[in-house]
Amino acid sequence: MKTVISITEARKKLPSIIKSLKNSPDTVYQITVHDEVVAEIKTPPSIKPGEAAASILELRKKVRRKKKGYKTPVSENIKEHLYVAEDGD
Repeated sequence: MKTVISITEARKKLPSIIKSLKNSPDTVYQITVHDEVVAEIKTPPSIKPGEAAASILELRKKVRRKKKGYKTPVSENIKEHLYVAEDGD
């Protein structure tokens, strides 16, 4: 569920917005400035313990080594795999 509120209202009601997100994690608050959406407040995607490490190990298996003895810098290539924004639309 999306709720559109002004920046002024968001400032006043921030504690209650945070509490409502705890009770209803599917809610998204869109913050507007002069009737233009400039930000969203929503709960972060849930990640199971060990999921990030498992993703790194799986990615490492997929990355080929270019030269014998050369270590591939996996950490430079994983951000798009680990920190993918979930679009709830």
